[in-house]
Amino acid sequence: MTPHSWLCSDALLVPMDGPPEQPLGFVRRGSLRITGDRIAALGELAPLPGESVVSMHGALLLPGFVQGHVHATQTLFRGLADDLPLLPWLQQRIWPLEHAHDAESTRTSADLTMAELLAGGTTTVQTMESVRHAEQTCDSALAHGLVAIVANCLMDQSGPGVPEGLPSSARENLATTEALWRTYHGRDGRLCTAVAPRFLLSVSADLAHAAVAFAAASGLRIHSHAGEHPDEVALVRQQFGRDYLEVLHDQGWLGPRTSLAHCVHTTARERHLLAATDTAVLHCPSTNCKLGSGIAPIVDYLQRGVRVALGADGAPCNNRLSQLAELRQMALLQALASGPGALPAARALWLATRGGAAALGLDHLVGSLRPGLRADCAVFDLGDPRLGGADGAAGVPSQLVYAADERHLRHVLVGGRFAVRDGQPVGFDWRELRARAAAVLPAVLQRAGLAR
Repeated sequence: MTPHSWLCSDALLVPMDGPPEQPLGFVRRGSLRITGDRIAALGELAPLPGESVVSMHGALLLPGFVQGHVHATQTLFRGLADDLPLLPWLQQRIWPLEHAHDAESTRTSADLTMAELLAGGTTTVQTMESVRHAEQTCDSALAHGLVAIVANCLMDQSGPGVPEGLPSSARENLATTEALWRTYHGRDGRLCTAVAPRFLLSVSADLAHAAVAFAAASGLRIHSHAGEHPDEVALVRQQFGRDYLEVLHDQGWLGPRTSLAHCVHTTARERHLLAATDTAVLHCPSTNCKLGSGIAPIVDYLQRGVRVALGADGAPCNNRLSQLAELRQMALLQALASGPGALPAARALWLATRGGAAALGLDHLVGSLRPGLRADCAVFDLGDPRLGGADGAAGVPSQLVYAADERHLRHVLVGGRFAVRDGQPVGFDWRELRARAAAVLPAVLQRAGLAR
């Protein structure tokens, strides 16, 4: 059977397929043809006989956002872990709450996450889940239509604030990952699994080596955290006698299939290792501010050729999952750290789309508007005079990075289907999600010993 074809007409197309000096590509008025779940063509296109046509009424159409680091399992805990630095945040709130999850509460948290991501124009996500129940997040991503890389976190070390029973043996950790891999990897052409050691202090050397070996044997990506907070970095140096990324390099973590969240505190040697091993960095600027971690040296990473993706991290340390919010935060903080213009708005927007896809090894599938790629798109109405725009197409990066928010998002497409249409969700109901969250959260809090 021939896949259905339809045409998005009268759009300002931002393909995000250009070189570094012109990352947006050739921005122009035109149409986008979608056949099945793929982009078939773009430009000045006439409707084919019998083809459906949906006018975008001059709105801006760009690839859906790519978020490189999220914790879907934590979205249920938004607002429950405020005003703490990283290690107490984990010890007093996040680890007890994650340990208290069951399958139903994990699925509810994942559904909240996927709905919020779609409502903000994110159509691709890499998410690190807790030790157990990651299959619930896989099922949620499949149900909502996103491209997703999902992993259970690996954690076999106990310590202060770690609930008894949250860590498991290296064998149990990897058995869970293997089960996810065998069940979900490659499903629907858009779901991947990954190997996800939580962070250096929660993983034994034996588990680290076994995880790296399993990732290599199965062809999976590695997703972890590194160099996030000064206290964490100090503990690593105290325990290992070396810098964070040097330990990871010695244990085999680094490489082109690895992406590390944060990397806020890195030495010149560590930055060289990132570039030399082609390891990607997952930048979460709002979280780095909220937890008091610092400002990641993103401009320096980019100058060294390090691939960078942008992400919101978890709802309890942000407390939003908005790529637009992260875009603005990143651009402002890099102007502060490296000088105005060091990270131009167009390059920032590229990081949120094609650059993020490249960092996750997914640029063959998403991240730009090119024939053969998935028809995952975000459509913005930039007619609001508060957005400016006197420069026409040249002003688009500034409008999106510095001024726009979710109010200006008109449509979101995943695989050629509307997930948001005319600003309204398609396929999920906020009231139903709120009711489910309210129903499951009290029991989780009770099990975590955090009942109000």
